[in-house]
Order: sequence, then C-alpha cells, then structure tokens
Amino acid sequence: MPAMNTPPPEEPVLMEITVTAGETVLEGVLFDNETAQAVSAMLPLTVDLWHPAPGFARAFDLPEQIPDTAERTRNYERGGLAYWYEGPSVAIFYSDHLEQTIVEVVTIGRITSDISVFEEYGSSITITEKEE
Repeated sequence: MPAMNTPPPEEPVLMEITVTAGETVLEGVLFDNETAQAVSAMLPLTVDLWHPAPGFARAFDLPEQIPDTAERTRNYERGGLAYWYEGPSVAIFYSDHLEQTIVEVVTIGRITSDISVFEEYGSSITITEKEE
C-alpha cells in the first residue's frame, strides 16, 4: 500500500496569485502567515525552476532569505508551495506520493489550478498578485 501524506492544516488566505509557466497561466493563493507575507513583498517575481526531487517537486530560489519563524512541518499537499529556510527556496509539490517532505518547510500557499505542467516544465516562472 502506498504511503499517504498528511496535508497541512487550512490557513487564511493573504492574497490570490498568478503563476505563469511558459504559455500556461495558473492560479493560486498565498496564506496569511509571516513567511508568506515576506514572499508577497517580493512580488512580482520571475525565477528559474530547478528539480530538487524528481517526480515530486520543482523549486526556485528567492532573492533573499526570510527570517526564521519556526513554524516548520513535513506535511504537504499536491499543489502546495513551501519555503525551505536553508535554500532560501520555495518548493512546488506536483506529486503527493511521499508520506512527508524530504526537508522541513513552512507552508506558504497553494496553486489551485492543475499543476501537472510542472511534471515536465523546468524553465522560468513569473509569480504576480492576481489582478481584480
């Protein structure tokens, strides 16, 4: 029987975002926590993706490290966005086949659109606050 992951608890939404990967435009949210607020202050953001965990997640580096708020977890969900302090990097989980994340992270948001594009796409993405 495959391992079952435990999604993180629901969090209030800070803002809606748009993630553009090539020709694909995805919708998502950033949660209202201290770490996500720091990421939101960096938007708009165009970053190159890298593949820290093939078959599981893509990631991108942030231009600066966010202060440690000690709310780390190994729980995640498919489509989740999670910050890794040591990077400083953000992971995009495009699979949910692992029981938990490989490193401890802080959940900062979720892509609400179909994220299967990240199974193959590995170039740059642009993240912006969604316009009303």
